[in-house]
Amino acid sequence: MAKAVKWITALAVAAGLGFSAWMYLKPEEKINYLTQPVAKMDINQTVSATGEISAAQLVTVGSQASGQIKKLYVKIGQPVKKGELIAEIDSTTQINTLNTHKAKLDTFRAQLVSAEIKHKTAAKKYRREQALWAENATSKAELEDAEDALSAAAASVAELKSQIKQTQIAINTAEADLGYTRIVATMDGTVVSILVEEGQTVNANQSTPTIVQLADLSKMLNKMQIAEGDAGKVKAGQSLTFTILAQPENIRDAVIDTVDPGLTKMSQGSYTTSTDTTDTAIYYYARALVPNEDGSLHIGMTTENTIVIKRVQQVLGVPNLAVKTKAGKKTVRILGDKDQVEERTVKTGLSDGTHIEITEGVKEGEQVIISESGAADMKNGSRNGRMRPM
Repeated sequence: MAKAVKWITALAVAAGLGFSAWMYLKPEEKINYLTQPVAKMDINQTVSATGEISAAQLVTVGSQASGQIKKLYVKIGQPVKKGELIAEIDSTTQINTLNTHKAKLDTFRAQLVSAEIKHKTAAKKYRREQALWAENATSKAELEDAEDALSAAAASVAELKSQIKQTQIAINTAEADLGYTRIVATMDGTVVSILVEEGQTVNANQSTPTIVQLADLSKMLNKMQIAEGDAGKVKAGQSLTFTILAQPENIRDAVIDTVDPGLTKMSQGSYTTSTDTTDTAIYYYARALVPNEDGSLHIGMTTENTIVIKRVQQVLGVPNLAVKTKAGKKTVRILGDKDQVEERTVKTGLSDGTHIEITEGVKEGEQVIISESGAADMKNGSRNGRMRPM
């Protein structure tokens, strides 16, 4: 029994000595670092926003005449030139009104000729009575009658001239009303909607009925909804890029033209001081004019926008993961040529969420440590694809 105890004790001592020797002689575990060089780059601070494409210029063409739509000369999508005929309204009533006023004008003109003859006759008689009165050859009553007749004839002429003038105005109005039965394009553009059909009756007495809508599709408006938290950052003149769902790979450039001073409800005309906005998100419209020469942008398309609110170009930058905060200071770790690690205090600038500008503390080409791992981590990393962060 005592012999067995001695053997067990000897084995334990030998194992302990062997483990101690292995721990002393084993190679030091190597730490593997994931690094990235300090490099010059452009860093953009951006705001994301969803928008909608609309026509930069959209005009409603209405009718100032009432009647039945006799003929439509356009269809949706058709390009038109300013002054081109779009539709005709039955003009029977307008033609009859015009002809009636013209007939009245002819009547008044004929009456004026007769009245002017009477006026001349009355003037001659009055002058004759004046001469006779001077020679005491006529009575005062005869002279006064001649004077009254002259005044009446002059009044008749003046009245007919006024009626002729009024009738001429009525004719001008009737001609304009007749012209209103021909609906023409008010601008160069494309027909984007037709709100009437041939045979339909429109009534312009109560409100102006819309016939078609025209839009200039050579230039479109990208109207973006800016969240309330970003509204103070977005300003006119800032550049942006955007894509549409139909062409997600086509990145387009634009510049913000205006930012609405009021929330979207106000821009749409539906805002009042009593409008309750506590239960809804608040947005503001930012607008950018974009060219559309190829016609790929259509009214109502959704846009995904990235607005550059700040930008620095060709500055030293590193990944955000490389920068740590210690005791209120920003630090990075630099891996030297002989794998020595140096911690440095740095000053930072603009960040885009992935990279950050370093304004002081590093040089271009130096390797900043992003993460590190030991042998065991590498073994596990081969399975889970992760390295231990600093």
